[in-house]
Amino acid sequence: MREAFMMCINLAANVLFIPDAKNRLNSVIKRVALLAGSKIILFAEHISDLGGALAQAFDSTPIATAKELQTALAQGDYSLIVVDMLGGGDVSIERIRDVLPAPDELSVPAIILANPASMADKLAMYDMGYDDLIESGVEIDEALARCRKATYHQIAMRQLSSRLDAATATARTALVDNSDLGANVQFLLALHSCDNLDELGQQFFNSLERYGLKCSVQMRSLMGIKNMEPTGMAKDLESQLLTELKDKGRYIDFGRRTIINFDRVSMLIKNMPVDDAEKYGTIKDNTFALIQGLNARVIAIEDRYELEKEKETLKKLSSDVQGVMHVLKSSYQSVMKNIATTVEHTAEQIQYRIPALALTEVDEMFLEEVTNHSIYETNRIFNEGLKVDEYVNKLEQSLGAALAAIETDATSLSSGGDDGAKVDNNMVELF
Repeated sequence: MREAFMMCINLAANVLFIPDAKNRLNSVIKRVALLAGSKIILFAEHISDLGGALAQAFDSTPIATAKELQTALAQGDYSLIVVDMLGGGDVSIERIRDVLPAPDELSVPAIILANPASMADKLAMYDMGYDDLIESGVEIDEALARCRKATYHQIAMRQLSSRLDAATATARTALVDNSDLGANVQFLLALHSCDNLDELGQQFFNSLERYGLKCSVQMRSLMGIKNMEPTGMAKDLESQLLTELKDKGRYIDFGRRTIINFDRVSMLIKNMPVDDAEKYGTIKDNTFALIQGLNARVIAIEDRYELEKEKETLKKLSSDVQGVMHVLKSSYQSVMKNIATTVEHTAEQIQYRIPALALTEVDEMFLEEVTNHSIYETNRIFNEGLKVDEYVNKLEQSLGAALAAIETDATSLSSGGDDGAKVDNNMVELF
């Protein structure tokens, strides 16, 4: 499945380099048709241009009545139903609601082609059970990619369902004697082992299995926005709804769907038990506690992300300062040696020249004393300057210790202190 998905991505990239629009459209249709081999149902009284393009791209069966739809679903193995409302005729939302069975009752995903709608219309279509809404202004290659993505979701959900049936039964048997509070505590404890948003999402869905919920989640952080379903992928329409409704209140109920918002996390529950008021309230209470824990872990991961950035900055700063101090130390020692050599050389030249200057004995003694005193004072001052070397050495050692401490703290942070060892809180002193 992953290889087919990558082939679709490469195909979409190659399409961008076809200059002629007609050839570009035909190329997309032919390549996707060869790649896919998927069978779809196109439900429409009058097929639009976009619907016709999708019919050519897939192995499609045109259907115009609900009876024909039921017969086709019973006799064939289809991966997608496309409802075309762009071709005109009496194909309205109300008619589809009355004539067609709800997409939730079907075994395959359903996509609707419709003219641009308001948020209320989008919510109504989504509440009917459609997986995606493709508007008339969407490019053909994007429409093909979104239909293909819906089929991938169907394949992934089938595979996941077959693998999780046994696991779900085992998990529910193991948790039958545990209270909801105990399960929530276990979830909160397990969050501390999650280091990224993908692990957080999978742990969240694992904890929701005991409630039998179908849901998707959106996590918003400095690392980006992560939309997930249990398969690890995201649906475009659900992601759009979660993004646009994240600031519209704590709970948003429409039909069997409920959106729960809390700070950085939003959750969409698709199968709320509307007929069981007690279970309905219990699910809301428990899932909100899970979302609060999930939100806290998202913030903790953000803090670690910022700490890693600060650690890298501090490492670079310490390394740069250490390099500068090494250069200053070498330059300072070189200057000291050069000055001492120059003073001694000057004194030797003066003493060598004194006998030829025809000076009095007093003058000669004066010059000799001055030169000797200059040499003595220069050496004394440079000997005191050795203390500067000592301080520079201490600073270099402290910078090295600071770099080592940064690495040690980062290692301790990543381990999380699970072994109960005490953390060394000694500060690094530069002076």
